[in-house]
Amino acid sequence: MSPPRRPAVDVAVVGGGVIGCSVAYHAARHGARVALFEAEGIGAGASGATAGMLSGQSEVQEPGPFLDLLLKSRDLHVPLSEALLEETGLDVEYLRAGALHVAFDAEGAEDLAARYSRQKEQGLSARWLDAGEARELEPALAPDLVAGLYFPEDAQVNPPRLVRALALAAQSRGAGVEEATRVTGFLTEGDRVTGVRTSRGTVSAQTVVLAGGVGSSPLAQDLGIRLPVHPVKGEILALRAGPTPIKANVWGDGCYLVPKRDGRVIAGATEEPGVYDRRPTLGGVASLSGAALRTVPALSRSQFESVWGGLRPTTPDKRPVLGRAEGWERLLIATGTHRNGVLLAPVVGQSVAALALGEEPPADVSSFSPDRFAALARDVL
Repeated sequence: MSPPRRPAVDVAVVGGGVIGCSVAYHAARHGARVALFEAEGIGAGASGATAGMLSGQSEVQEPGPFLDLLLKSRDLHVPLSEALLEETGLDVEYLRAGALHVAFDAEGAEDLAARYSRQKEQGLSARWLDAGEARELEPALAPDLVAGLYFPEDAQVNPPRLVRALALAAQSRGAGVEEATRVTGFLTEGDRVTGVRTSRGTVSAQTVVLAGGVGSSPLAQDLGIRLPVHPVKGEILALRAGPTPIKANVWGDGCYLVPKRDGRVIAGATEEPGVYDRRPTLGGVASLSGAALRTVPALSRSQFESVWGGLRPTTPDKRPVLGRAEGWERLLIATGTHRNGVLLAPVVGQSVAALALGEEPPADVSSFSPDRFAALARDVL
């Protein structure tokens, strides 16, 4: 017995992480009929295993399309957070308190100095801090720090709230959001993708957006597309600190620390390439705990609240995969965001939704086309 055929839509989105939900929301804002399918729960994957930093300048050192995309998306978080609050009543807890990178030895200070020079050459906002200035900004830092580099425009959000708000806002505009619904393959006619097969039936669509994180690769193989997206496991833990001892996002000795409004401090994150088991480990907890105490000793008085893990979808060049897949019409790919999914959500959501609807995207994403991996695929073959 063939699976039931569901009502057709304009855009079918595969994946309910922050990228998929952003695409669904922005497509629905343009009046499209949208259906989003998530195999588990909204934000259950990598989007739920992140601290929510919006750190464009911290992520990329060299000028180019990727840095431009990160910085554009960082700015878009402000109007997006305001729109989501108005549409859903959910505050995604956008906060611009800057990011402070600190060094505890001469080698680390030299690295920060080189980064500072590159930032200034590009005309970006950054401040060099000696040890005293860094501790004046964040008094709880370890006393033996040597120097700091401060990015005043970096910010943060609450990732679970952001994903939930995007999904709710999409639904309020008529989008269907189906959790516990696995996409098992695609409907095709010739070289066109015409819909998806799901665990609850088939759905025809004018355009399909594959935004399934690390699950995108096996689905792409169903169409003969080699998509080199692999997992990088990351563990993260939450500490209950009462009044948080830091105000800015702090990048320290082997960890980052992100203070939240509710008194938590999020410490992250480990990196384990090629690991598919997202369950946390004692080694991960020990590594993050030690690094957190090394950076902010006052956290020794905090309460251990929780630990969790996720699988970052990562490409060989650690750049996202955005755009049309070679050889197939009506199929768009939006994955491979590594640890920048939350940061990139606004600009990717807007741009991919525009492409899906035949409109001009607000950002040029041609540098991130899936076609850039074609030579790699040929080499493998």
